[in-house]
Amino acid sequence: MNQIHIFLFFVWLLAFPAVSPALDEMTLPQLVEQTLEHFPDLKLADLNVEHVRQELPQIESQTGFVLSGKSGYSRDLSFIGTPSDNFSVAGELKRTLRTGERIGLSTSYRREDNSGGSFFPGYPNPASTINIDLNYRKPFWRDNGNPDLNQNLIIAGKQVEIAEANRKEQREQLASQAIDLFYAALSTRYRIDNSRLAIERARRLEKYVNERVELGLSEKKDQLQTKARLRAEQAAYHSLQLVWKQQRIMLNRLVGQPWNNDIRLSPSLHKPAVTVADMEPFFIDAQSFSPALMRGRGRLEIADALIEQQRNRRKDMLDLVVSAGVRNLAGDSGKGSVNSADWAGGVSIEYQRGLERRGFDAALYQARLERERVIQEMESVRYQLRYRLSSLVAEIVENQKTVESYRRRLESETLKYRESERLYRSARLDTNQLLQHEAELQAAELALHQQRVALLERYARLALLRGKLYR
Repeated sequence: MNQIHIFLFFVWLLAFPAVSPALDEMTLPQLVEQTLEHFPDLKLADLNVEHVRQELPQIESQTGFVLSGKSGYSRDLSFIGTPSDNFSVAGELKRTLRTGERIGLSTSYRREDNSGGSFFPGYPNPASTINIDLNYRKPFWRDNGNPDLNQNLIIAGKQVEIAEANRKEQREQLASQAIDLFYAALSTRYRIDNSRLAIERARRLEKYVNERVELGLSEKKDQLQTKARLRAEQAAYHSLQLVWKQQRIMLNRLVGQPWNNDIRLSPSLHKPAVTVADMEPFFIDAQSFSPALMRGRGRLEIADALIEQQRNRRKDMLDLVVSAGVRNLAGDSGKGSVNSADWAGGVSIEYQRGLERRGFDAALYQARLERERVIQEMESVRYQLRYRLSSLVAEIVENQKTVESYRRRLESETLKYRESERLYRSARLDTNQLLQHEAELQAAELALHQQRVALLERYARLALLRGKLYR
């Protein structure tokens, strides 16, 4: 009994062999997402963005406190002609504010030892002097509001946006390559399927002709014709297989998979209704997504910032300078110890004007020319974008009609071929006409698939242009 069960088990295995799990089909959006996730060149673009982003903290640090100091010893003749030994120490803490004002705290210590004695009666020798000052500078014209710093911050921020736009453009280019390769490979798969069907029909016809030749109902030339037809289709099939293997390697390269990984392509894609009335909403989407316009907007703000900087440098300088501090003199005068201190301070106005203005005017004019150039380049991008969208929309509308026409043609060619087969089997149609009708059927099948692929590719191009193909 057990042997019978084992025998039945093996019979069941032969009748129902194990089926390997089907490969998941890859849609175009999945291919694009995996490409953008794995393609190594995008890592470099991310590094470029991060590199440019580090300009911001460098510029912001310009408003930080700066500490400086110095110390030294010197020996010289005093103003009364006697040798004098001098030792000094000085330090300063200063900062430039975002508003352009500058503040600073400075202190110094000086010890002077005159070997000839005191300069004046009651003046200490050696004498120690301590000075402490608080300084404040307020610009009214040039540098008021610190335009150099603030505009440099704007420029650095917009440089980050430009780097991000460059990365976005690189992603768009990769997505465009993925579209090209995906639909070229999908077209190849359809051609392979079309060739496989043609081979099946050729084999069926060859078998039928061989039977008729054996019965003396067909001539040898019919047998040779059908064999030649079969060999031609088999050659075309193997040639397409080679093309598909090359495309499969390129697809695996895009998504970071092993070169021989098998891939199944799915033509599934969101195909919204498209009419000429959709042009303006599509154009708004495309402008919002366009990396070129994003880069242009950043360059335009950089140009505005450079104009502000050049305007500032062209201004005259008018600064208010205020200082307040204390002074201390101490030492032994020979008649007793001296230690005197008092307040010190002052207010001054500083003015400066460059008499040669041509350099400033030329720099300002250059900045304005750059701004105008960026505006013209952005207008050119918008112009090209609108016409690319118009072309795609018009092509999609017509392509939809073409697909329907080719579908009706295929229906007619299918009916014609079936009728030709029936007539051939009843000896009312010769082999040449049957082969011709089979070739026309094959051409109609392939043409319909090509038109469908072309329509899908145009939908994908439209989605990419609008920023709707990937996240």
